[in-house]
Amino acid sequence: MYLSVENIRVRRGCFEAHATFSLEKGTILALLGPSGCGKTTLLRALAGLEHIVQGSIALDGRRIENLPPEHRSIGFVFQDLALFEQLSVRENIAYSLNIRRLPAQAVQSVVQNLAERMRILHLLDRLPAMLSGGERQRVAFARALASDPKLVLLDEPLSALDAPLRREMRRFLRLQLISQGLTAVHVTHDAEEAAELADIIAIMRDGSIVRKGSYTEIVANPGSGWLAEFMDTGVVLPVERIEGRSGNGLRRVRTPLGMLYASGDHDEATAAASQCLYCPHEGITIIPSKETFATGDAAMNHIRGRLVQAVTSGNRTRALCTWQATLPGSAISAGSFEVSLGESTDLKTGSTIDFRLDPARCLLLPGEPVPAIGT
Repeated sequence: MYLSVENIRVRRGCFEAHATFSLEKGTILALLGPSGCGKTTLLRALAGLEHIVQGSIALDGRRIENLPPEHRSIGFVFQDLALFEQLSVRENIAYSLNIRRLPAQAVQSVVQNLAERMRILHLLDRLPAMLSGGERQRVAFARALASDPKLVLLDEPLSALDAPLRREMRRFLRLQLISQGLTAVHVTHDAEEAAELADIIAIMRDGSIVRKGSYTEIVANPGSGWLAEFMDTGVVLPVERIEGRSGNGLRRVRTPLGMLYASGDHDEATAAASQCLYCPHEGITIIPSKETFATGDAAMNHIRGRLVQAVTSGNRTRALCTWQATLPGSAISAGSFEVSLGESTDLKTGSTIDFRLDPARCLLLPGEPVPAIGT
């Protein structure tokens, strides 16, 4: 593996972060999680800015955990960017090269090439205070790449940008990383940003990595109700009890919506310990209003909702609904959830919507995540 992190532990007062993971060369990893979960602490440990009390870090076949930051061949983009305000853009980019006393002609060539790639050639003689937020981001990224690092670390550098510029910059950032074949670890608390920027996502909670995989893998099986809700990958409903299997092998699950059905691919112990039922957005379909509820197996997992709000972006409509149970013999209960409705429709606020949760896509999950071992 190009980057191998083995059982490292970092302590800050009474807080401890620990992790084990590895990356192939050219892979972008997103460390995703809520504030205070240890993402930045772990990133700083990789950079040599935090002391590790246990474990090893190997980069491109070389152990680096005991090396000072300047000898690790790592580029770091800080959350506040940490540009030198008294230096020009040209001088900011060239800073690490001048520290290493490279010939002036070599420094000029590196700065020129990076400025062209980052589309900031026209800004080289300006001071950082004269730049926009997006321009400052590009300068910070160019400075991190100037020393030709083997690993790039990014600590939420896009968090201060407004939404449109943030989307533009993460696409630009991914393009630059991929085109140069760079290996990177990017810290974020934004699931959408992690999905767009990274090849692999590692979700952290309370100092531990609790799930690691591609966005597609995590959507299909988030591993816990907490994680599904944090990443907003689908509908999560509490499980009141498991009532055995149906004739076709599906699990019969009592929920606040009444009896629903989930995939039968769980052993008895896993099913019994489950605390929630999960269905990804892709497993939810709308039943057209002109159709009536079916009977038998086709009637499984129907939910009737009332539209509170619908927001359309591109060809996707996202709805906030209140719901009530519709199956015979179920107690009437109410709640709310958000769901992607697929292609936009002419839904109106207050209208009734009937959904179906695909039983084959519904999973039984623990409510809380379990720290992943050997990720």
